[in-house]
Amino acid sequence: MKYTLVLLAMLLLAMGNGGAVSAAESGHGGHGAEAMGTPAGRGGGHEAMQKGGALIMLDTVTTDGIKAMAHLQDLRQGNSPGGKGATHNLMVVFEEEGKGTALAKGRAAVKVTAPDGRTGGTIALNSKDGFFSGDLELRQTGNYTFVVGAKLTDDDKARQFSFTYELK
Repeated sequence: MKYTLVLLAMLLLAMGNGGAVSAAESGHGGHGAEAMGTPAGRGGGHEAMQKGGALIMLDTVTTDGIKAMAHLQDLRQGNSPGGKGATHNLMVVFEEEGKGTALAKGRAAVKVTAPDGRTGGTIALNSKDGFFSGDLELRQTGNYTFVVGAKLTDDDKARQFSFTYELK
């Protein structure tokens, strides 16, 4: 529990100065500009809330010894407009179960199933400062399913993690 709280605080710091950039675009500068390892006293704790909407904890899912913790941020709130139609930013942190160390090297992507049952194309999640993130366009109200696939370089094994969220 303590690690999760620290991790959430680090995610908030990491997003502090980051402007949203579409995951489909080639330029990723500025996304999560504040490093997760920012020393205490540098950078505030609530910049992410001022830059965008509230950070929503989706769930923690474990697959084959790897825990994935997912969060969504509504980019339509605050001063942080999403890139090219993006309404939300998905952030996922992977860690080895029982060790509490973030695994940030490798590849990750997400497929989103909308409330109408349609599944979109694969969206790459970019590794930045200890987590993976990408911008999404969630326009319909209802239940979304996010299937995150990851192949982390620590063991090069493909895994899938499924999360749901109801957009009201």
